[in-house]
Amino acid sequence: MNDKISRQAQVEAYLLHKITSGQWKSGDKIQSERDLSVELGVSRITIRNAILHLTGKGLFTRKTGKGTFVKQTTVEKKHGKTGSETMNGTIGYVICKEKSVQKPLLQEAFYFDVFSGIEEIAAQTGRHVLFTYIDDFNPDELPRFNSFLAKVDGLIIEEAVNTEFLDRIRQSGRPTVLLAPTVSAAGFDTVTFDVRLGIRKAVNYLVSLGHTRIGIVNGPLHLHTAQLRYEGWKTAMEQLTGSVPEELAGGNTGWTAESGYTGMKELLEKNNRPTAVVCANDLLAFGALSAAFEMKLRVPDDISIIGFDDSETAELSTPPLTTMKIYSHQMAHTAAKRLLDRLEESDIPAIITEFPIDLIIRKSCREVKK
Repeated sequence: MNDKISRQAQVEAYLLHKITSGQWKSGDKIQSERDLSVELGVSRITIRNAILHLTGKGLFTRKTGKGTFVKQTTVEKKHGKTGSETMNGTIGYVICKEKSVQKPLLQEAFYFDVFSGIEEIAAQTGRHVLFTYIDDFNPDELPRFNSFLAKVDGLIIEEAVNTEFLDRIRQSGRPTVLLAPTVSAAGFDTVTFDVRLGIRKAVNYLVSLGHTRIGIVNGPLHLHTAQLRYEGWKTAMEQLTGSVPEELAGGNTGWTAESGYTGMKELLEKNNRPTAVVCANDLLAFGALSAAFEMKLRVPDDISIIGFDDSETAELSTPPLTTMKIYSHQMAHTAAKRLLDRLEESDIPAIITEFPIDLIIRKSCREVKK
């Protein structure tokens, strides 16, 4: 994603937050392009493009000579309810994540892509998206979450871990779709993918190139999402070698490029270092590429590296990164459409939709030299 598009996306997210937080209400006139340009530190063209994009989605109306106004967004309830009964017109997007690792959504490329996909579908029916994190094992979070719950008509919850939290959601009666939960969640509409299978596919691709010493640079193992990636690598290596080469498991400190750099250096400094490394996300892979470069190793001639996510910058790295593609935007669309269906008809049966994780071959992997 180039800088121009990135800035516009951030402006759109800012404008949406103004609406969903209640700072701008239906009928309010918004700030001028000039004032927004000064406030946000971006060009007026970027501001104008963001406003036009959201206007096209039905969020604003422009009145010649008067300015831009927030459109009426209340959505009428259906199924025999009286016209005076209204919904909030808002969908809640919730990410379950420990408080210590929560970051602003704009700094989380994967989650921001999901948010954008949900918002695209919601806007088609005049709805908005309200976002929050929740540490679903922390009881102190419940009062704040209950307040959030009162503002939304339905929920899309990503990476749910705590079954007790999901029981509370059931009891609330809010229509809910789960996105990539890491626990069994019978009775909920679910849109998901198999992380362990994705990692096994990555390892198997490296095996097809002749690699047998295949390491992993992983995220924090106290998080269930990282555990799933480790389990995928562990299963694939057991099938390959009959044992688990624990000395080839590195990282485990974070999901950032810095963590990838540290984890990769740890692996490369071993006496019998790996010939290939699977990274648990693309950011870790970018850090791994830097560590290899610093140690004067050529990728892929001296070591092969494969990422996970297929982020928009993966093909721009040096060399372009081979990675596993998660269809995050399409999953977001599917989850949002299913939630809208459930808002229309609450008694439809719950379904599970599973997306593939596909190998995207670029230039960071090669066959083992004979």
